[in-house]
Amino acid sequence: MVEESSSERVNMNKKQQVATGKLTLSMLIDISTPGAIFLSAIAPAVFGFILALETGVQISIPLLIILLLIPALFNASINLINDYFDYVRGNDTNENIFGEIDSPLAFNQVKNPKPVFWIGLLCLLVGGLLGIYVIYKTGYIPLIIGIVGAIAVLTYSGGKFSVSHLPIGEPVAGFVMGGLIPLGVFTSLTGILDWTVLIKSIPMMMIVSQFMLVNNTCDIERDHIVGRRTLPIVLGRDKIHYVAALFTVLWVASMIFSSFFWYPIAAPIIIIMIILLRKRLKIIYTGPRLSSTKIPDVLNMVIVATAIGICYPISVLIHILIIKFLSL
Repeated sequence: MVEESSSERVNMNKKQQVATGKLTLSMLIDISTPGAIFLSAIAPAVFGFILALETGVQISIPLLIILLLIPALFNASINLINDYFDYVRGNDTNENIFGEIDSPLAFNQVKNPKPVFWIGLLCLLVGGLLGIYVIYKTGYIPLIIGIVGAIAVLTYSGGKFSVSHLPIGEPVAGFVMGGLIPLGVFTSLTGILDWTVLIKSIPMMMIVSQFMLVNNTCDIERDHIVGRRTLPIVLGRDKIHYVAALFTVLWVASMIFSSFFWYPIAAPIIIIMIILLRKRLKIIYTGPRLSSTKIPDVLNMVIVATAIGICYPISVLIHILIIKFLSL
């Protein structure tokens, strides 16, 4: 029944489609995926800043702004270049997408998508130059973190054996964007290398990994055709459900552990949020993740990820501010 209604919706979208063949500014914005940039780049960077506040060091506002821009530019670069290669290599076609939101390039049958690639490279270049400035100002420790992140960005898209095509894509992307971004921001602002930042950032890592897992599971059929070897393809639909369940449990458990162990004032907020999200978390835990359910599955993930991406850092901030106020 779900398959049938989804198919009818796709057909209706395509009947109403008017392929312009031209690349527009609004399409470029859609391809860069502002929502994903917020959840997988800005939110982790802000979380790193919040953890830096806990140390009591003086925060440089210009440096903070640059540190927010760098992951946003890198993330936009990944999204632009990834969508470009998905389109030109036939992974995204007018026949296998679920509307413009799935692939603006394929939906509009863009005749010259090359500017998407060049703008993606430009974002990568500007982000890299800003990164060099940060390293110049803060020292060698952020350099090591930056090198690991840069390698991940450069190998994530484009090539036949890019990270996004391999079974390690989900955990690597989660670790780099949800983990190294907070660690890099924290270290750059404080000059302190504190590995507990990575543990505290596990909920932010899971936002990225869960998003990729849902998306790649829904896309198993079309990714298999073009030779991708994502984790859902390697394990298959039956086994990948266990991974999704494990990720969901880890997501919830990491928030509870972090709040009770480090930020007890944040614990009630986290518990209330989890209770309010319980039905949507259950969908992630047990959802079918079929090609026909991709839009509702991704929408559900967006709601959960946005709630966690905002609520978790803010609850930690509330704890830090209250502790500082009580210590005056």
